[in-house]
Amino acid sequence: MRTVLLGFDSFDPVMFQRAHQEGKMPHLGKLAEAGGYSPLEVCSPPQTEVSWTSMATGVDPGSHGIFDFVHRDPQTYAPYVSILPTRQSALGEQFLPPYSTKTFFEEAAEMGYPATALWWPALFPARPNIPVATIPGLGTPDIRGQLGVGSLFTTEPQEKKKTRVVQWQSVGRGRFTAALEGPSVKTKQGLRPITLSLTLDILDDASAALTLGEQKIPLRLGEWTPIVEVKFAAGFLSNVHAITQMILTQVRGQVNLYVMPLQIHPLHSPWQYATPPGMVKDAWKTSPFLTLGWPQDTNALEDGCISDEQFIALCESIFLSREKIYTRLLGKFREGVLAGIFDSLDRVQHMFLRDREDLVLDWYARLDAFVGRMQAQIEQLGLPKHRLLILSDHGFRTFEQKAHLNRWLEQNGYLSLNKPIPSGDLRDVNWQKTRAYAIGLNSLYLNVAGREGKGIVEAASLEPLLEEIKTKLLAWKDAKGQPVISRVSLKHEVFHGPYNRLGPDLVIGYAAGFRASSETGLGKFSAPTLEPNTGHWGADHCIDPALVPGVIFANRDLQNMPGLSFRDIPYLAIGKHLDQSYIKPPSQAGGQGQKDIEERLKGLGYL
Repeated sequence: MRTVLLGFDSFDPVMFQRAHQEGKMPHLGKLAEAGGYSPLEVCSPPQTEVSWTSMATGVDPGSHGIFDFVHRDPQTYAPYVSILPTRQSALGEQFLPPYSTKTFFEEAAEMGYPATALWWPALFPARPNIPVATIPGLGTPDIRGQLGVGSLFTTEPQEKKKTRVVQWQSVGRGRFTAALEGPSVKTKQGLRPITLSLTLDILDDASAALTLGEQKIPLRLGEWTPIVEVKFAAGFLSNVHAITQMILTQVRGQVNLYVMPLQIHPLHSPWQYATPPGMVKDAWKTSPFLTLGWPQDTNALEDGCISDEQFIALCESIFLSREKIYTRLLGKFREGVLAGIFDSLDRVQHMFLRDREDLVLDWYARLDAFVGRMQAQIEQLGLPKHRLLILSDHGFRTFEQKAHLNRWLEQNGYLSLNKPIPSGDLRDVNWQKTRAYAIGLNSLYLNVAGREGKGIVEAASLEPLLEEIKTKLLAWKDAKGQPVISRVSLKHEVFHGPYNRLGPDLVIGYAAGFRASSETGLGKFSAPTLEPNTGHWGADHCIDPALVPGVIFANRDLQNMPGLSFRDIPYLAIGKHLDQSYIKPPSQAGGQGQKDIEERLKGLGYL
């Protein structure tokens, strides 16, 4: 068995066809013309972490337990990150594997073949007991255990939605100081963040010198530094290592330095980051790489901390780093499975598909050229009977309006507030009069008696209430008469397996042009039911899965296989479907361990 898999997050079939017609897809176009291409039916909901997990396991969320970016504790209604569950122990807060369902990587290893999964979502923390080489992707936290919030060091007071703002202190002409806040450690006064001193010296209109602890870092205006290794002194003979990148964005009028979230150092992680150590060391030596699950800093772009061009430069550097590592491993590949996820296209489409489509098409061409380089390398290796798979987890659509689902539920009599307020969250809900609530980007729950902490909906009322809400949601239209929602599914219609009971009661498939608001994702609400999307984040995929199919390309085996779906990926990758009959209960987040919920969720670009 020799399977080489390239995962292109959000590679869209409509955009592919357009680029192919314009002559920008010579390599993927050749596969398509030979019968090695098909649109791919994706899971519901078509969220990144749900979809890649469903493809790795060949089952839907009912059998792996990841239903949405955000889950809720039914007893407390509190949100938590599905791909970063934690539990409180004697050692403090511990990260848990998000699911236990078998992947085709594990199956390949059990068959006696080497298996490698690079940057695949929901693989943090690493599982050393499973003989699969991994570098985790989406869901990997920063060094503080959050999903990643950067810092803007500035001379002018500013407020940002997601970015931490730190004020420079002037200590002389062209010289400024501040403190970089690192992870928190236990002290006699409780948890306190470790800090590291920063001194910035402006040299001229285009350059500066940064002193970070004992390091001297040259800065060029508008250019990202290489990856910087940072060491925080955490106590007697104890250090916490981290990595970051930074960019000097302004030196005249005001002085701005943006520092990306402090990320896990792959060679000095406080948690089980990746495995085996030898492979991780070799990858780092090949090309130092960012470890955050969402390394392309969309928050910095949305908050105006960096420009479009600086964001694209960051995406390019992340892509090139991953290509170097993947190419290195492919050069040593002889058998088994080698899979890697390349997700910069997803971030580029989120930020530019609506307003700069030409830039997005350039990234499709970039990925096609990458495929050509990988095909040439495989040919040089002379791998007999190899299988090349190229696939995406979903497609993409622009969205012009944000839907506040909890406000819609309130206006339609399904959710009751303690008092009339223009905005709020589930703590403002009168649960004794509430029958339904929304939390997550595609999830709606009933306030079920005996399941929710303050549930009131009895068993006999469940089915008629679900049908009533479904009918009304499908009839919801905007001011122009356009439907807001094109599909509403009962849980048993889309989820199959032992975890079905844990999923949302209704899965919401938004129509083209609409998506749940970030407030809805967090279990919040605002004044309107619909709001224009004026943010930089202008496109998405967390909608009706029929509107955002993925793609699959292969050098063989696709002919005579119509109607391919995510369930077929294990068979296409290793030649067999997976036996999931042994499935264990999924990881459940412990309430005590879910501190700083807002901070942790803030790192998700979707929210």
